[in-house]
Amino acid sequence: MVKVEFPGEELTKYEIQKWLKSYKISYTPFMKKEELLEVVRSNKKMVIEIEKEKKKQLKLQQQQQQQQQPTDNNSSTSTSTSYSSPFKSKFNTESKSLASPFKKIDLKKKDNNNNLTSTNLNNDIINNNNSSNNNIIKHEKIIKKQNIENKLNGSILYVFLSSTFKDMSGERDHLIKVTFPALNVRAKEKNLTIVPIDLRWGLTKDETTVQGQIELCLKQIDKCPIMLTMLGSRFGWVPSEYKVSNNNDQYSQWLNSMPPGHSITSLEVQYSLLTSKHCIATFRDSSFQSSVPFTHQPSFQVENKESEILLAELKQKLIANDHCNVMENYPCKYGGVDKEGKVFVTNLEAFGDYIFNKLWSIIEVEFPTPLKPLDSFEQELQFHKNYFDTKSSDYYGRENIQKKLKEFVTDKQSSDGKIGIVYGEPGSGKSSTLAFFAKEMTDSHGHSWRVLYHFVGCSIDSTQSTNILYKFSCELNQQFSLKMEISDNHEKLRIDFPEILKKASKYKNILLVIDDLDEMSTSNQAHQMDWLPDSTELNDRCKVLLSCYHGKDCWEYLHLRSNIPFTLSLPPLEINEKNLIATKTLEKFSKKLEPKLLDRFISKTHAKFPLFIKLACEELRVFGSFEKLNHFVTKGIPDTIDQLILNIINRLEEDMGKDLIKKTLCFIALSRFGLSEEELLGLLKEKKQQHTLPFNVWAPLLNSISPLLRGGDHNTITFFHNTIVKVIIGKYLPTEKNQILIQSYLADYYLSLADPLNNKTWLLNNINNNSNNNNSNNNNNNNNLKTIVNNNSATTTTLNNIKLKPFEELPYHLMKSKRWDLLSNLFMDLRFIEAKIKIGLSKDLVENFIGSLQEIQSPSLSGERWVGNNFSSVNSVEDFCAFVQYQVHNLKRFPMITCQQANNLPDGSICNQLSQKLLDQAKKPYFKWVNKLQLSDYVIGTLAGHEDFIRCVLYRDDGKLIASCSDDKTIRIWSGETSSLIRVFPKVHTDKITCLIWRGSQLISVSRDKRILMWDEYGKVLAEFTDGHSNAVWGCCVSGDGKRLITASWDQTAIVWDIEKKSKLFHLKKHTNKLSTCAYSHNNKLIATGCWNGELIIWDSKSAQPIKTIKISNSSILFLQFSPDDQFLSVSSVDTFTHVFNTTTWTKVAQLEGHIEAVISSRFSYDGKYLVSCSDDKTIRVFETKDWLQVSLMTGHSGRVISCAFHPNSEKLRIITGATDKFIKIWDPKLGRNNNQVHQGHRKAVNHLQYIKSQDILLSASEDKSIRVWNHFSKNDLLSLGMALNIHASQFELLADEKTFIILLSDGKVVVIKDFQQFLNENGLPDEASISTNTLQIKFKEYLQLNLKNPETLNSTTTPNDKQQQQQSEIVTYFSVNPNGNGDIAFTSKTGRLIIYNINKNVELFNERLCGSLNECKFNSTGELLLTRDTKSYFNIIRMNAPSKYSVAFKSNTSQPITSLAWSKNHFALCLSNGDIELYTIKPNFNFWKLLKSHVFQVHGLSFSPNGKYLFSASYEKHSILWDVESSEIVSAFPLGSISTSNILFNVDNYGQLSSILSDYTGKIHHLKLLYNQELYNNDNDY
Repeated sequence: MVKVEFPGEELTKYEIQKWLKSYKISYTPFMKKEELLEVVRSNKKMVIEIEKEKKKQLKLQQQQQQQQQPTDNNSSTSTSTSYSSPFKSKFNTESKSLASPFKKIDLKKKDNNNNLTSTNLNNDIINNNNSSNNNIIKHEKIIKKQNIENKLNGSILYVFLSSTFKDMSGERDHLIKVTFPALNVRAKEKNLTIVPIDLRWGLTKDETTVQGQIELCLKQIDKCPIMLTMLGSRFGWVPSEYKVSNNNDQYSQWLNSMPPGHSITSLEVQYSLLTSKHCIATFRDSSFQSSVPFTHQPSFQVENKESEILLAELKQKLIANDHCNVMENYPCKYGGVDKEGKVFVTNLEAFGDYIFNKLWSIIEVEFPTPLKPLDSFEQELQFHKNYFDTKSSDYYGRENIQKKLKEFVTDKQSSDGKIGIVYGEPGSGKSSTLAFFAKEMTDSHGHSWRVLYHFVGCSIDSTQSTNILYKFSCELNQQFSLKMEISDNHEKLRIDFPEILKKASKYKNILLVIDDLDEMSTSNQAHQMDWLPDSTELNDRCKVLLSCYHGKDCWEYLHLRSNIPFTLSLPPLEINEKNLIATKTLEKFSKKLEPKLLDRFISKTHAKFPLFIKLACEELRVFGSFEKLNHFVTKGIPDTIDQLILNIINRLEEDMGKDLIKKTLCFIALSRFGLSEEELLGLLKEKKQQHTLPFNVWAPLLNSISPLLRGGDHNTITFFHNTIVKVIIGKYLPTEKNQILIQSYLADYYLSLADPLNNKTWLLNNINNNSNNNNSNNNNNNNNLKTIVNNNSATTTTLNNIKLKPFEELPYHLMKSKRWDLLSNLFMDLRFIEAKIKIGLSKDLVENFIGSLQEIQSPSLSGERWVGNNFSSVNSVEDFCAFVQYQVHNLKRFPMITCQQANNLPDGSICNQLSQKLLDQAKKPYFKWVNKLQLSDYVIGTLAGHEDFIRCVLYRDDGKLIASCSDDKTIRIWSGETSSLIRVFPKVHTDKITCLIWRGSQLISVSRDKRILMWDEYGKVLAEFTDGHSNAVWGCCVSGDGKRLITASWDQTAIVWDIEKKSKLFHLKKHTNKLSTCAYSHNNKLIATGCWNGELIIWDSKSAQPIKTIKISNSSILFLQFSPDDQFLSVSSVDTFTHVFNTTTWTKVAQLEGHIEAVISSRFSYDGKYLVSCSDDKTIRVFETKDWLQVSLMTGHSGRVISCAFHPNSEKLRIITGATDKFIKIWDPKLGRNNNQVHQGHRKAVNHLQYIKSQDILLSASEDKSIRVWNHFSKNDLLSLGMALNIHASQFELLADEKTFIILLSDGKVVVIKDFQQFLNENGLPDEASISTNTLQIKFKEYLQLNLKNPETLNSTTTPNDKQQQQQSEIVTYFSVNPNGNGDIAFTSKTGRLIIYNINKNVELFNERLCGSLNECKFNSTGELLLTRDTKSYFNIIRMNAPSKYSVAFKSNTSQPITSLAWSKNHFALCLSNGDIELYTIKPNFNFWKLLKSHVFQVHGLSFSPNGKYLFSASYEKHSILWDVESSEIVSAFPLGSISTSNILFNVDNYGQLSSILSDYTGKIHHLKLLYNQELYNNDNDY
């Protein structure tokens, strides 16, 4: 009696696995505990027999201990075991082999000296089974290249698996779970993904009764360049007949040619052999079947004698085929029965290794070099090419239309202009017409014409006008090697595109074809067509062909242009055209209608449209009864397109089931840009289902709806015509509630993908893990992070395997389902914001915010809202919107600082509050901005009412009224005191109003409709200035005396008008480009005009002659204004700057920086003390005109800020702005209040900083010619000014004795102050007011002046006066104090001399010329080493060998000029002019260690943390970066308001916290604390 203890529920999963291992029963690590117990129960009998056998063998061992050696040649390799049997049991103790591929297969290549190679994997395992492997026979064929790269789906290589069903589950599992995962690891070096097409179920008896099902299987074979066949002893299921569809295509024709009696597997194999594709076949050794239990023998045995013969013939065909490598008799063992009752085999290592090696050999032949993955641009081109091919092949006849198009395009003398529009009713064939014409022009005239086409809607990105311009620009730039920099900024693209066309047309004629303009996104006001060049901007070698619907926005705006486009209407089809299209379409399906039936068919009402004929032919294709065909054509095909689509849907419901079709069509119809197969399958899966739709349901479903789907992006399922969407919505979703239900499904689905763990982590851990290794190298490329790769047989936009689409679609569908509270929670989730920015969707995030806020605040949502949710957090979402818009340019480079930047907003703000909790949870280092601005609530009023972009908003001179104009063609008058709407002027203008100006109580407005109108304040038109411009008018200004008006136009002219006479005085025509702005001086003497090409022209207002032409930049000038005293002229430019010129000398006095995108407008305050500017970056900035310093920054608009102006009462200091978010906002810029808040530092660039820990003071020197002392630095959040000295110093140092104070003056002279405190008491100024009033600089006659001697210039022939003069000529550029307190100070000079001087003994220790000019020197922390750099690329290390004994220890140079340097205990760092940072080791030798790359421009500030763990660097690109020195990773970053200066300090403050201090060129000093840092230091140490 054998007693066996079996595991039960009380054991853990690990203990059950251990028990199974002890009996060599295989399992997978993915099995749950319940599944493991099921395996135990199914193997109970076997375990008992094993124990019996063990007991017998134990006795035998005792008798023959000397002779017997325990061996086990057949031990399983799928799991490790602690028991080795000394016998061969008659019972098979193996189970299914599912071991890890990384243990089973060694992927490393080795050398030829008897080592492992890729063709001899798993050698140990195979050798242990030599007895089984001796029967293997291999039929090796030469693998020939078949160029299967053309059959790839992106980077996916499909492999078709064919086998019988019942007996091959073990092999299939081994391939899917072991071989293919290992193969994909290897394939990464080729940039390939190997995807097996595993139908698994074969095609069973029931399934083959579905008509056309076998053909679908053959289609899948054609999709796969490689066929993998596995055969045992079974032939497989033989259908009684092959259910062939009525398609009469190649698949059905081939099946009809095959004699009956073939199994599905045989059909698959024979069809694949016909195509000469790569084939791999494996035949199983049947000897294992003797160990299979009797009840399961039928699963492995041949069905009958006839099947045995056919199977043998099939195997011989495979062996004989020249493209098929075959392995016969691969070994295996019976594995038992799995949970689902399927029998399987195990010990499949030889089988798996053979397939792995052969597949890899094929890959090596086909892809000798790694596959170059398509980037997003190449993928976009492919989408358009696919759609172009599909549409151009669907066009028949209509030669007259093609002739007219060709005449328009090729006739350069035509009076029809250079832009043409093809229009017609829905379904009239606009897309096919343009596609066919583009193809004909390319084929027939490609030598002289370059045709570029764009089909709006064929891909996700195709609907953006920015992407249209970018795509065309890149194509032309690449083909003709124009070497132009292509921006992705919409405004710059719009301006540059005409120039790109002009340059490209020198090589060939250019034809642009853009289809379906009406489907464009509304972003950037695309429907107003501003982005498309005007005919005046196109030369005779450029033509544009468009398609859109008559009367839509695109049509109307194009017809408002001065040159009305050529138009071509697509008329209804003629009878002969109907006949031709119907006949040719049916011929594709090998079908034909008798003449009478064809006449009836084309006599249908809507047969005049190609769309109707195409859809109706599709219905005829699938109609199966020839006898009823007459009735079907007469009665079954309706007269209208809508009814025809309904009939198609009804048929689909009958074929596939009403519920399935309804869900499928509704999901596609309400998706924004279509769905991938994977997405649609996920949406159709019921929540309780574990698996998606089986292939036998999914394949027919996809095949049945395919006639309704669009081509182009073959991996995106979307309808090819909007009429189909309209019909589906009308049938299934007639009410808003119905649509909201589907939108909610879509939102929930994308939520499950974006946050699969449902814990609001948004896959950030995955993103971080995938990107950590690239932080230091790829930060400059964040704007181009969005790349296209392939995943799971569906082309999916991904970054580091994170799918982007869920993050794009989730906010959209939440908005469409009106789930406002969920949307608000999403938008206030900083982790979601970080995740979306990190995967490259920052622009999409901003558009989400803007679109949602516009929807929420629209009048339609003022009443009851669906789903029972109120959007209760609108104000909070607006705060987050403002935060994202203001910080997005910083977060794009450094997404990891999202929470940090939110936390650095004013305390108490919603962003600050929500970020603190996340930062505390993450416990990662971040910068807390100690002296951040606490100002908030700048906005004191918001005016809403305009329905489109606001172009201009101005106070009247008395401040009592406000006037605004908009793209909605209206002018509105508001109360300047209460901000309430007073009246709306009638819509006299027929296009957007671009500008307005007050003239006393009158208004003058200009518009794109070329009209210039003068109004009274009540909305009555007083006069119109006629016979003026020939193109849109964009600028206007009234002279100081109110008698004259100047207007600026896109017709490249400005006109000066006499207002009283309503007549032209002058026509200013000497411009070379479009004008957007003009200005009149207040003294009536000067006129200024600004061009798109960046030219500023100053005119004499009396003679109308140009006085001065100034080239500002290559970017457009957008606004001009003279200051109230006419002393200055401000110039707002697309180059992101406001340029200020002196009107007397016409020299530039200031270039105001801060904005990061185009400056749209800038205006002076009425007293001339301030200037306000607004920008595309959605910010408003205020500058003082005294020294041109920024004194206020305001954010709050959710769109581009187009207009800004001051209130006329200078005491109120109100600012009013208008933006593309359709809102007018009134601001209090808080000027002159709480000076500490605004001026945290100096008025100009800071030159030097020093923190004195013992006194807790910060010292700073600036270009404002002062040295300031800031008291209680660690204690106070804000800088508290203690005292100031009027000294213009470039550097200073308070020595360790805290008395001696060394100053390097701006003129290069050095001053030593013996008692700093006494000096401060005698000369210090106590506050900002006294500093402003006492500007006299301190003189140092009574103090010791240090004269640095140059020995080379001193000789016996010089006089004392000569010596003194030569001594004084040595200009000091920098100095460094030895930290060991010995009084040694190193000085560098312009002549390249390094002088080390001891101020205690007044002796010179070292004086040597090292190079041309030295810029900087620094002692290390011990004072033993001194590092110097020159103005070029050379550096030196000086060593103190003994007290007061110095010598040069090391000299070297870098590849770029050195801009800064820093020491740590073990390293030193050098910054290069290209932004790179070189790190060097100190011990045992001075050696280069590593390179840190992320800065775009040169670094000017550099500092190690006290213990050297971190390195902090600040650069010209206004970012400071914190590096982990060991890992080279970016830990955090801190964006500056301006370019950094060369000042960064690290210190441990009096509270034991690691702090950093840095400054910028505006004079601001930033105090930061690095919280949750990992630096180890002793708080008592005096760093």
